[in-house]
Amino acid sequence: MGVDMSVAYVFPRSVLGVLFAVLVTVGCAPLIAEYNADAYKTVTTLKAETLGLVDKSGESYSSHKKDVDDLTVKINAAYEFAAGLPSNQLVAEEWQILRNPDGNLYGAFVKRWRQQGRLSDTFRADKKIQLGKAFDQIICLEANKKESRSCQSVSQSASAIQ
Repeated sequence: MGVDMSVAYVFPRSVLGVLFAVLVTVGCAPLIAEYNADAYKTVTTLKAETLGLVDKSGESYSSHKKDVDDLTVKINAAYEFAAGLPSNQLVAEEWQILRNPDGNLYGAFVKRWRQQGRLSDTFRADKKIQLGKAFDQIICLEANKKESRSCQSVSQSASAIQ
């Protein structure tokens, strides 16, 4: 009573066809979203606006509340745009880190300014460096969607501008 090994189970051709189509589709899907000139322009503009706002944080928060609210809406919109693009999780995560009020970047900066009213020169200078680097990382991710290049060169050229 041995088992006849000459009979092997064969998938029906339709199942193999569907399986092949799925593998080809998944295998050809991009690992990161395509370059988007609007996203690149947005992140570079928001970097400049954010660093400008940090300069104003030596003044009272209440006198700049509308500026903070307006910029926060723009940063939240940039996050939502990034999160809505397929294969763009890494960029969306970077925006989320930037805006987190319990982190160390923009969200935390706004929270501290609101609590303290005014921020010291030293704090502002350090925060500009931190925020500049965070924005440079997002800028680099966006730029690399178009043409692969080192993020170090983007960070160095951006630091030279500041």
